[in-house]
Amino acid sequence: MEIKVVKEFITAFIESEYDCNRNEYISSVTDEEFDVLKSRALTFYHSIESRNLFIRGIAAENLQYFTAEQIKAFEKNSLDAVPRTLFQIKHYQNPILGDVLKRIVVGDDLYACYVSYTEDTGSPLDYARIFYIANTDEGLKIIYYIRYNLRTFKWEHAHDLEAGQVLTSGQLIEVEKYHAPEEETSLADYNS
Repeated sequence: MEIKVVKEFITAFIESEYDCNRNEYISSVTDEEFDVLKSRALTFYHSIESRNLFIRGIAAENLQYFTAEQIKAFEKNSLDAVPRTLFQIKHYQNPILGDVLKRIVVGDDLYACYVSYTEDTGSPLDYARIFYIANTDEGLKIIYYIRYNLRTFKWEHAHDLEAGQVLTSGQLIEVEKYHAPEEETSLADYNS
């Protein structure tokens, strides 16, 4: 598979995730409308990875318990939502996967998509996640992700269940770079 296909996939995911995130806090968006956005965003994840990743802050049925000022303050959160920036994609072969991921991944290719955060933090643009994408028994899907901890400057697993983790990315085959991060540690990694 060409890295171009993975870029189209992750770009479509980023757009769908952004639609979901920015509508999460808007009271005029019904729960049913939000569920459609959430379902669309979850289609990019393999079914074993698509736990409840998108949660509505306040269900529409509960808005009656809040004042207009509280709702307005809550809706300001939607203004902070930003689409992730795609920094780079790394193509690997022969990754070492946990037992659960071994059962769903088809082939030897793994793609690591380095992206930014989903909220405007006012900080320099930096790494927030690596989404791991592979061909699976359900087609091209996000199979796992890791988070970047800015306090420790280290990548952290999304969960502690080794069977569901990408243990080692494998042999690096190619890298495509799209946008350099601004934060010092992320930029140093990007330029290495």
